Amino acid sequence: MTTLLFNLTWLKHFLAIFFLTFVHEDAAILAAGFSRVEHHVPLVLVYTAVFTGIVAGDVFIYLLGHFAQKNAWLRRKIIGPKVERLHNWIDSNLTKVLIMCRLTPGLLFPTFVACGWFKIPLGRFTLLSVITGGVYTSIALTLVIVFGDLVLVHLNYWAWILVAIIVIVFASTSLLKPKFAKVTEQALNDSETPSFLKMLKTYKPGRKNRHTGMPSPEGLKKLVSLAERLPNGLFYLPVGLRWLFLSARYRSLTLPTVSNPMIETGGFWGESKSDIMQQVGDEHQQWVAEFVTFERNGKGVESDLQTALSLMEEKGLEFPVVAKPDVGWQGYGVRLIEEHKHLLHYLNEYPTGEKLLLQRPVQHDGEAGIFYVRYPGEEHGRVISVTLRYFPYVYGDGTSTLQELIRNNPRMKTRAEYYLGGKTEHMSLEKQYLDMVPAEGELIRLSFIGSIRVGGLYRDASHLITPELSERIDAIAQSMPEFYFGRFDMRFESTEQLQQGEGFSIIEINGAGSEAISAWDPEVSIFKLYKALFKSQSLLFKVGDLNRSRGYKPMTVIDFLKAAKKQNKLIDQYPPAG
Repeated sequence: MTTLLFNLTWLKHFLAIFFLTFVHEDAAILAAGFSRVEHHVPLVLVYTAVFTGIVAGDVFIYLLGHFAQKNAWLRRKIIGPKVERLHNWIDSNLTKVLIMCRLTPGLLFPTFVACGWFKIPLGRFTLLSVITGGVYTSIALTLVIVFGDLVLVHLNYWAWILVAIIVIVFASTSLLKPKFAKVTEQALNDSETPSFLKMLKTYKPGRKNRHTGMPSPEGLKKLVSLAERLPNGLFYLPVGLRWLFLSARYRSLTLPTVSNPMIETGGFWGESKSDIMQQVGDEHQQWVAEFVTFERNGKGVESDLQTALSLMEEKGLEFPVVAKPDVGWQGYGVRLIEEHKHLLHYLNEYPTGEKLLLQRPVQHDGEAGIFYVRYPGEEHGRVISVTLRYFPYVYGDGTSTLQELIRNNPRMKTRAEYYLGGKTEHMSLEKQYLDMVPAEGELIRLSFIGSIRVGGLYRDASHLITPELSERIDAIAQSMPEFYFGRFDMRFESTEQLQQGEGFSIIEINGAGSEAISAWDPEVSIFKLYKALFKSQSLLFKVGDLNRSRGYKPMTVIDFLKAAKKQNKLIDQYPPAG
């Protein structure tokens, strides 16, 4: 009788988990972990429930699209008038599509419906669903169960309730923009940009002989790290789980928001870049690249242009200038502006009522991110790491066109869409540049920004840390009110001068959202990468805890998420970066 009761109980858990996958896969995985840890339901049973539910749900959504061909009511409800534009994209990228849809909220249902509508072979679709579903279920469920055994079970049911709330909030908001969403938007966009506007927004690649002032990146054994090949959702899953662990340990989900108490969210996201740079003391402003800020006033782009030109004249800035959003991330919306008409076009695309910066471009190839930490109460802080950032580039071979070089370069081919078209958030290169044949050994710079997002190469250069450099960065940081954790992004003339704490200009200061980006060096193993990320997380929570003990109160979770939502909403509205 007891065995029968257990079997019936397990059956109830199985059915509940199976059907919950149709509502939300992550919630089903959380429920499966709860069933395993708290009710000791066999692992094979909860795994099977999640896996079969995911595959069944995928096929069900596929069939909705398939039967919409013959059902007018269904067709009106789920098939948009522009969906035909997605056919070639889905058909040629089906494996990538299924992987990303599994990891990005809001994209799975419409894309799987489109697979059925376009009659992608059911066998091919199901096979890929089985593979991606199996891998995803194995990894996610294992992490939830292990995390539950190690941490959550000691906090009783409240911990499960906390994680459930996080899943619900994540599922009901657009906190993280799906990676393919802008590709979808572009595919569904009826309008074509006039050719003269394309000319205005297109970055012109620069010919150079080498990266001046920095060691040559030639001879690297690896150009793309394993971490870069993984989908962001999968890669950052352990980081997110460790955040929950640290939150439980320090009894606050948002403790890092007081790591830098004078900066909104501590500088984690949604903060004003200009406000942070203006916090640098007057005696150290010489190390910050000059800039002006203003808001689009809604009175017309010509009025905004005159305001910008007046402010530039007052500050002594001349073209070219760097235009960048005041609230931003990873170089979105950052562009080199060479003349009046380019600025006019940029302002016309920039959201009304939002602040932007116009900054003096630093004419050095050398770019570095210097990661800094100081515990509250310490007399001096310390530089944790130095990372050299190389702009996206290819070398000519004397026979291949620039387009061929991009497609064949081990690193740049993974970001080819940014330069060959297909990414609305970045300026593609004009055909005249793509068709040129660079000379053998000639280095071609592809983008003004050097973010890893668009193919920038990061190299660990912590060997450049010297007492002189540390002293200079510490002095700048201590001139800022209550600044303890962050990264100084700068351009510099040479590594020799940088080591002396000279010859550089700060172009941006980041707070709690900073990473020790040296870990993204392709020759750093993924284990060392996670070790570095976990170390920076630990430092971040420790700094926040010390500031909390001094009387600073962390933001509420709701306000923290609102700041993230605001930032991501703005990023979607920014002009293409360059």
